[in-house]
Amino acid sequence: MKNIVGQAVRGKDFWDRKSELAKIWQAIENGTHPLLVAPRRVGKTSIMYKILDEPKDDYAIVYVNTESAYSANEFWHKLFNALMDEEFNNKNAAKFKNFCAKLKTFNIESISISGSIKLGDAKELNYAEAFETLIKDIESDKKLIIMMDEFAQTIENIVKYSTIQEAELLLAIHRTLRQNPKIASKISFVYAGSIGLESVVERFNAIKFINDLNAIKITPLSHSEAKAFVCELCQFIQDEDITYLLEKIEWLIPFYIQLIIQELNTLYVEKALHVIQKEDIDEAILRAIECNHYFDHWRKRIQIAFEPNEFKFAKDLLNILSEHSTLESKEYINLGVKHSLAEDEARKIVHALVYDGYINNNENPKIYRFNSPILKLWWYKNVAN
Repeated sequence: MKNIVGQAVRGKDFWDRKSELAKIWQAIENGTHPLLVAPRRVGKTSIMYKILDEPKDDYAIVYVNTESAYSANEFWHKLFNALMDEEFNNKNAAKFKNFCAKLKTFNIESISISGSIKLGDAKELNYAEAFETLIKDIESDKKLIIMMDEFAQTIENIVKYSTIQEAELLLAIHRTLRQNPKIASKISFVYAGSIGLESVVERFNAIKFINDLNAIKITPLSHSEAKAFVCELCQFIQDEDITYLLEKIEWLIPFYIQLIIQELNTLYVEKALHVIQKEDIDEAILRAIECNHYFDHWRKRIQIAFEPNEFKFAKDLLNILSEHSTLESKEYINLGVKHSLAEDEARKIVHALVYDGYINNNENPKIYRFNSPILKLWWYKNVAN
């Protein structure tokens, strides 16, 4: 297994997530539509690649990343292009007799924001109706799974660069498609992304459009899983020092383990070490937080996602947490007043920071802290000061 930091992995480089994969497949087989819920860097895309690369016999799978879609128009283009992808068609032509053939006859010229696809013969169809027509043409005992990565980012893009109404329309159409029994019997949608769909739609009161999704949490590794992961990636660290490493990382997602192991491997070579010790782990962590390209997206994310006064509130809140470790809910409400935010507005921003993996209130509902001590260290050094 290669130690690949900060990128989605496939094949032999994927650390198996048996529990999560089992829950996703169970949801699909039960006829529901999974929403993979987890903060960034937890490994959602790698899990989706695992499903894509190793589908069960009764399913055919298409994966589409819609992160760069800034309108409903662009979203539908990406989805239809994924369905018309040569590799997908060649792989599934025998399974979907008329479906793949009909896709190849589509000459899509444009898809309007108002909701119609303009075909090469100048006919226009409502895109939801066009999609439904295509699905009806599936003649197979194989069910189609469409995995949409970065769907939440697409919705946020549309809100920011187009209109809330357009985002609501796209969400409403998806809900309608999911609840159409003719569609649901032949297709399952899987939604995921590096930001939380719940936090995005909550900000413009659109939770009702996703409350039918089957939310599946992608959790950090257990201590035993994390220990086995470390042993796979690093052959020159003893048990007691693995325990120390995991205590320092605390939030046991693959990214932080891989990042520190990467720095330990470098130290091992540079210093010609025979074995990794605690002081080497401490040095590796300090080296890791010097790698701004692995962390700066955490700052940029809130700057892009929030309005100026909301960004200042979120930044101040994280600055305080990076210095004082915890913050009580009454304190963030007072901080919201400082930035001219109503209590409900401040609460939605805090919820977004929880959904997106910055902070949690797991130990006490009224007390917040950083998820990752490593991110906390980086934030204190590079943003708060």
